[in-house]
Amino acid sequence: MKAISETKKYLNSNFKMKDLNEVDTILGIKVKRHDGGFALCQSHYIEKILQKLNHLQIKEALTPYDSKINVLVNSGKSVAQLEYASTIGGLMYASHSTKPDIAFAVCKLSRYTSNPSTLHWKAVCRVFGYLKKTTNLGLFYSRFPVVLEGYSDAS
Repeated sequence: MKAISETKKYLNSNFKMKDLNEVDTILGIKVKRHDGGFALCQSHYIEKILQKLNHLQIKEALTPYDSKINVLVNSGKSVAQLEYASTIGGLMYASHSTKPDIAFAVCKLSRYTSNPSTLHWKAVCRVFGYLKKTTNLGLFYSRFPVVLEGYSDAS
């Protein structure tokens, strides 16, 4: 605590700042302290995006990506390209912050931001359907071990 107090004092002497005590939300990520560590969740961020895309009538899904859908380059007219790019950006932020389980789908769908089709939008809706079902899931960091390990299945 002494080191934290000294750091705050030093920062306050060099920058205009407020001490808001223990963090609650930072950059759209809710931080909750538990006995064994910290939980990070973006439930309110995901809900905000889902409300913004309410016109798509997104249904819940068990997985973020359907391997049966063959997503290819669109040779036709682009469908809501700016909204698609913005939506992919929101998904990227979620995948980098607290939802690494959607990273594969987001990476795959981000290839088509310049000319999305209705099929691409269908795949994006699938990712949001998965997020809708898993809104309250996040990451938990325990105090031990010091090294963070993560495992992923390629599929």
